[in-house]
Amino acid sequence: MLKFLILCVIGLSVFGYTFPYDGDVLVLNDNTINAAIKQYDYLLVEFYASWCGHCKQFAPEYSQFATQVKEAGQSFIVAKLNGLIIEFENRYKVSSFPTIILLIKGHAVPYNGDRSASGLMNFVTQALEDKLVRVDEIDDVYKFLSDNTLSVLYFVKDSQQPELQIYSLAAKIFPNLKFGYTTSAYARKLYDVDEGQIVLFRTFEERRKEFTDSITLEKLTNFLYENSTPSFEELDNKSYASIFNKNTPALILFWSQQSQETKDVLKLIAPNIKKRITVVSVYSDNYMLNQVTGQLFINTPTFPSLYYYKTTNEVYKFDGQITVENVMRFVHGANNGKIARKQKSQPIPTQTSNVLKVVGDTFDELVLNSNKNTLVQFCQTSSSKCYEPEFEDLAKELKGNENLVLAQIDLSYNDLESVKIENYPGFKLYIPKVTSNPVNFDQEFSKENLYAFVKQNVQLTHTEQNKSKSDL
Repeated sequence: MLKFLILCVIGLSVFGYTFPYDGDVLVLNDNTINAAIKQYDYLLVEFYASWCGHCKQFAPEYSQFATQVKEAGQSFIVAKLNGLIIEFENRYKVSSFPTIILLIKGHAVPYNGDRSASGLMNFVTQALEDKLVRVDEIDDVYKFLSDNTLSVLYFVKDSQQPELQIYSLAAKIFPNLKFGYTTSAYARKLYDVDEGQIVLFRTFEERRKEFTDSITLEKLTNFLYENSTPSFEELDNKSYASIFNKNTPALILFWSQQSQETKDVLKLIAPNIKKRITVVSVYSDNYMLNQVTGQLFINTPTFPSLYYYKTTNEVYKFDGQITVENVMRFVHGANNGKIARKQKSQPIPTQTSNVLKVVGDTFDELVLNSNKNTLVQFCQTSSSKCYEPEFEDLAKELKGNENLVLAQIDLSYNDLESVKIENYPGFKLYIPKVTSNPVNFDQEFSKENLYAFVKQNVQLTHTEQNKSKSDL
């Protein structure tokens, strides 16, 4: 069992910078996180936003967890970083708040459990356990490699080989792979490898891949990232989670029996872009078809069709004939900003309440081109709340005003390039003929304040009948 250095130091100086603490949580920003990564082998970071309701609810639990870590003398640092930084969105797949990631020498292991101190402690404890399995007897080697999983085997001279420490770190970074090592000379001969060789045994494509470079953590992790997944596969639960839960860039082909040839094109492309982009196909009767189309905001998929998913907020639709040259040009154009991303829009909903539900595809028609005053609540339910009951109550009370509509749109799932919201939920009043310059509601939210805002800007025809002071 490898020993870990116990770090219990508060306010350590890194390159002349002293990290501030909030209680027992180290506070990072975009200028200090790289320094912290260099300083600490194991760094648990919560990416959060000060306006995020879920983050505020979680803050006491995270603070309690940090105190438990300090008191237990654990070998990792608990930290937090306020705000989403583009560099780390791409690097660590941070796309929503709060996101918690364990950084092992800067390599990300995401936390997907419940937001509790006990859940976090179990996650980190398991993540930092020594995961190496020693298999010196040839029967143990056979058994280690025979359970139909991805297995990595290091053929070492002896158990004191210093590179085993790097190998052990790699095992922590890839919890879904099985790592072992053997000192057996017979095993080296049987598998035709040299002393010091690392081999990845796979269940797909080329069944074994040999790591032939000098052993550094960066080189070894790059090798494992590139070779531990198939170049091209039909989408299943595992690949779905990898793409959409971790925001992994992916080319997604929708195909049917009549468009088999498009799969052959993607098979040729996949090995060339695998380092950067996952390539998957979705057959017309794939059991996850509806989930995928929902993630891509496709109301009705066509077969064949091709989409490039970069992040939740960046999806590109391919137009044209699916050929190797055309698809590669499409990917290059999307990566270099030469192709417009697909605008997100939820399906057009059935109206069932006094609040008009608006989506990306109906915003122009129902708001910008409306002949009525339209008060719109802009929500982002992925990271903040909507004032659903209060807004519905106000809409009900103002229902008799034929010149006024209360509407709502969720910008987590709908794109509006013309609208900029700084704090969610936001409210804007669109007045006919001047909808390009809506009136912003910039007070603290309450039904009373919102009503006063409407009354100030709209000539209400029904006030006393639909709203009394006692209602508010």
